[in-house]
Amino acid sequence: MLVKFENKSHRVKGLAFHPRRPWVLASLHNGVIELWDYRMDTKIDEFCEHEGPVRGVDFHSSRPLFVSGGDDYKIKVWNYQLKRCLFTLNGHLDYIRTVQFHNNYPWILSASDDQTIRMWNWQSRSCLIVLTGHNHYVMSAQFHPTKDLVLSASLDQTARVWDISGLRKKTVSPMAPPESGVGNDMFGVSDVGVKHVLEGHSRGVNWASFHPTMPYIATAADDREVKLWRMNDDKAWEVDTMRGHINNVSCVLFHPRKDLIISNSEDKSIRVWDMNKESAPQVLRRENDRYWILAVHPTLNLIGAGHDSGMVVFKLERERPAYDCSPSHKRMYYFNDNYIFEHTFRTQSTGEISSQIFRRSSRINEKPRTLIYNYSNRQQHCVLLLFEPMGTYELHVSEKKRGGDFSRQTTHKGFAKSAAFVSRNRFAVLDKNRQIWQRDLKNEVKKKINIPGLVVNHIFPAGLGRILLRTPDSMVLYDIQAMKVVGELRIQSRHQIKYVVWSAKHKYVAMFSKSNIHIAKANLDECCFTFENSRIKSGAWDDDTFVYNTATHIKYLLPNGDKGIIRTIEDPVYICQISPNSTELHYLNREKKCGVAKIDPTEYVYKVAVTKCKYRTVVKIMRSGKLVGKSIIAYLQKKGFPEVALHFVKDEKIKFQLALQCGNITSAKESAEKLEKIDPKSGKACWEKLGVEALRQGVCHIVEEAYMKTSNFDRLSFLYTITGNTANLKKMLNIASKFRRDKNAIVSQFHNTLYLGDVESRVECLRKAGMQKLAYITAVAHGLNEAAEALGKELKEDVPQLPDLSGAKLFKPPVPIIRTKNKQDYNWPLVEVSSGYFDGIDIHNIDLNAPEPEKEDRFEDEDEDLDMETKEDLGGWMQEEKKKQSADGGGGGGDGWGGGDDGFDFGDIVGADATEEVEEKMGGEDESGDFFVMPSSGKGWDTKWSESSNLAGDLAASGQFDMALHSLNRQIGAVNFEPLESRLIDVHNMSHASLPMMFGMPSIAIPLQRMDSNETSLDLPRLCYSMSHCVDMLQQAYKLVTSGNFPLALETFRSILATIPVLEISSQDQEKKLVDLKGICREYITGLRLEAARRQAKDPAAESALAAYFSRCRMQPMHQVRALLNAVKIAFKMKNYKATASFCRRILEICVSGDKAQLSKIVKPAQIRALLKKTEGLNTDAVPVDYREGETLVLDCKLLKPLAKGAVPCRCPYCFSTYSKDGATCVTCQIGKVGADVTPYRPKGGNFGWKS
Repeated sequence: MLVKFENKSHRVKGLAFHPRRPWVLASLHNGVIELWDYRMDTKIDEFCEHEGPVRGVDFHSSRPLFVSGGDDYKIKVWNYQLKRCLFTLNGHLDYIRTVQFHNNYPWILSASDDQTIRMWNWQSRSCLIVLTGHNHYVMSAQFHPTKDLVLSASLDQTARVWDISGLRKKTVSPMAPPESGVGNDMFGVSDVGVKHVLEGHSRGVNWASFHPTMPYIATAADDREVKLWRMNDDKAWEVDTMRGHINNVSCVLFHPRKDLIISNSEDKSIRVWDMNKESAPQVLRRENDRYWILAVHPTLNLIGAGHDSGMVVFKLERERPAYDCSPSHKRMYYFNDNYIFEHTFRTQSTGEISSQIFRRSSRINEKPRTLIYNYSNRQQHCVLLLFEPMGTYELHVSEKKRGGDFSRQTTHKGFAKSAAFVSRNRFAVLDKNRQIWQRDLKNEVKKKINIPGLVVNHIFPAGLGRILLRTPDSMVLYDIQAMKVVGELRIQSRHQIKYVVWSAKHKYVAMFSKSNIHIAKANLDECCFTFENSRIKSGAWDDDTFVYNTATHIKYLLPNGDKGIIRTIEDPVYICQISPNSTELHYLNREKKCGVAKIDPTEYVYKVAVTKCKYRTVVKIMRSGKLVGKSIIAYLQKKGFPEVALHFVKDEKIKFQLALQCGNITSAKESAEKLEKIDPKSGKACWEKLGVEALRQGVCHIVEEAYMKTSNFDRLSFLYTITGNTANLKKMLNIASKFRRDKNAIVSQFHNTLYLGDVESRVECLRKAGMQKLAYITAVAHGLNEAAEALGKELKEDVPQLPDLSGAKLFKPPVPIIRTKNKQDYNWPLVEVSSGYFDGIDIHNIDLNAPEPEKEDRFEDEDEDLDMETKEDLGGWMQEEKKKQSADGGGGGGDGWGGGDDGFDFGDIVGADATEEVEEKMGGEDESGDFFVMPSSGKGWDTKWSESSNLAGDLAASGQFDMALHSLNRQIGAVNFEPLESRLIDVHNMSHASLPMMFGMPSIAIPLQRMDSNETSLDLPRLCYSMSHCVDMLQQAYKLVTSGNFPLALETFRSILATIPVLEISSQDQEKKLVDLKGICREYITGLRLEAARRQAKDPAAESALAAYFSRCRMQPMHQVRALLNAVKIAFKMKNYKATASFCRRILEICVSGDKAQLSKIVKPAQIRALLKKTEGLNTDAVPVDYREGETLVLDCKLLKPLAKGAVPCRCPYCFSTYSKDGATCVTCQIGKVGADVTPYRPKGGNFGWKS
């Protein structure tokens, strides 16, 4: 059983799959109908109008409808888009067992305990006919998929086949109304008759099913037997009886694609029977739940089963074909129908390469799970087939000959968990003891591959002489010849890596699991990581682009992290290879048939061209017009290429913004002029922005024009002052004094007089402003006697008394050194704006067939000494510097310090004798000299510690606090170091012992070394904090929670989280314990915060919801029970009896499985059972609460509210608390940054092994 979806709920009595969408409908015993998306594991909606259990549901094949029938004798037709019941059909007199839509006609078929079967017309909402004949409860009824037949099963120990062809002819006749003649003979037999009666069961029949294509019927009964029947036009007879169930058989169905019968029973098992008797029945069993219902998907290989505590959607076997292909080869190899085939992509031809016919069997999971082909062997076909459930492999070797001659084919078998070819005639196998052995093509052991310190659970091919190892928490690249670890990549995911795909020439590797993809370089340096909500099926490389698919989409992923959707697909496929022109995708489907799908690679080819600076490719794609929209422009801006987007944008507003972003003042000016004509208001805003950017670059004539356009006279006057343009400055004074009428005109006039040093105009300006005294003082100070006398007459007796001003000097601005004549002459470049490839080029006349210029691959970090910011400052795509290097002679291998042979020698200056004298003193060539050379000093303990470990505690002990903080930021995403400060200081202070010396002499600091189990020093400091210290704090926190001291308990749990980063990690087991410890602290901190919020809540509904969330935190049983009791009290007080009952059930479950002696002090089970009985009878909620029992609860730890359905949570990289948004500091641990990308702790020193 391959479980695809599982849900916990009340007993499921009815199931139905949607024919097209990934939905499953479940009717529950408590009267609720739930609609689930089994692919996303999300509840879409629920419908609650039935009174009592709902036993049957079914989807309409083409309309947004479903039908339900329950114990309230009602049939309801629902519209799931409108989320409501459309109408109700009444007529049955007892429980309704099953309901079903007809595939073609507007009919509904229902079976009831009133011993009748009814057919309804849901369009006219009337009953067509009542089928009578059974003398006990009718347990099921269904239409035949293609014929005019109805099959019913009853507790009268019979199953009946009804012929409804007469009813069809009468009701759907083109010459008659839809219901003509039906009402006259509702209980008659003229329209419907019994064709066959199947008698053979000794007890009541619970279910009967038609075979979808063959004339078979399967029945299941309370006599614990499953019977197979065959029928023709005249009779029906029993073919086989299948025994094995030990209790009543509830349901039976035919497998939609195989000759299998599936039945479930109250004996808590599902049995799979082979109709051909080629294999024994398969038993799929649950421990505590009885099965009640089965359903099969109409088109997919999916089966649903309902049981006492929910439902499960599963497959009987994997549908993924066993195949292997390489991006550097033109062929694919796959297994199908017990043969190995070779498929050539170019010719689309397929042929067998193996004559071996394997044992035919329909037993589940007995076919190979993995096929591995040896592409290094050019003379032979070498194929490994892995059978994972059985842990075996088969090696098939045959000569590469045409004509199908397989006479020299050999086959070898063995036991292995996984295998991989490592050379032309060698392969490695991982056995069940996790030992790796190297074998030859005769399956003989050649040597054992020892990798100390690693627990390997799977191996993957990695090219010649290398294998890729999967450990519980990392991927390791191991070189077999050098016997060392070449690279390592930590994987932090609950899903292990399942598939590995190498690019051509092993430049990149894609490693993906159920929902994650990791792209890494050849040495496993991670390039990017992405997460998918849907299950990832397969993938292949197209040059440097990884093309992968989910069940519904084909997508791409670049090594820099960019991704997108290429196209949608109807059915899941498995990608094998991308054609050389990137327009065709070769795939293998679930029927093992090869196919070709057309794809449009324009988007990812464009992005690769932009990143790799393939300019002509960019121009060609942009000319084609295949890429449109603002998203492409936004991509260029995001990646730092606005100068490229500038040449392809037609919208003037966007073009103006891009021109400013890349510093192209000329283009920005042209766009501003056009925008001014279209909209003067927006044009003025553009001129203001242009003026700021032009001033930043020192393009003064553009600044002048921008200030004129925006009437910014004050800034314009200042610009003329600093550029020495006194002529224009006088014009600004004239404009301010004669033409301007705004309130700032007088201030502008005064400033201009100051800039010009024009005292007469300044005095006049002050006089006009009504400041006669200040004007008088200015005139006297500057010796303007006539003006002073005139002002004195105006002031009369109010003339101010002035001190001696004989020493006063005229304040004038500095005189310009150079006075320019043209506007362009007084530009003063402040910012160097390098030109790009497209500057000065007519893109419409570029020769697209010419070779690409030198390009810089941004996927490769070859210039490791330059960070990305520095690279961007070098002029976009770094072409200018390359042109200069080529002009100077290439720069390849040249001496940057001028050390070439240019005829210059120091010996020409100081003389040869002086040079030899210096050499003799330095001991350069006299080996017998007694010149003493001071030996180099060794490394101190602090240096050794910092070089031997990258653990934050070890770095802090060595005094490298900055490195410790950087390490914490990189490893756990720490941004708030205040909680860690005291721990780091304690570690540093306690890593040395102080040895006192004689009086007056300082003490000697002795380092305290960490020892292994053999008392051997590890060159690492002894840390003052340990795991036992955290465990003691945890026990103290438990006691505080028990006593109700929640604030102090919260502080203690956070103290534990602040201590864990500085602990010594000596083994993988200890690392797992620390992860569990963080999980405990996270749950308790969240729970205590919920309880604190509940006590402050004023809304009863919010208080109840917070109490329910608190009860869902994973805590100790006694604390869990206390939280549940609190939730029970609040819910019962609000008259939410349904919620109260769910809390009571959980309390009783804990009491059964937990320490009864300890829990009996807190709760009395008898009282809880009594309350449960009382609330189950009421089964209502008076106040709606944002909480659903049984649903997956993911809280936003900041808001303390559940995340929206289908939302992808953001997590704290340290404590893994969930949030709806990233970027903020985690409120749980108060250390990490939510959503930060981290590189987990990795011990230094080539191998992965932990020091112990």
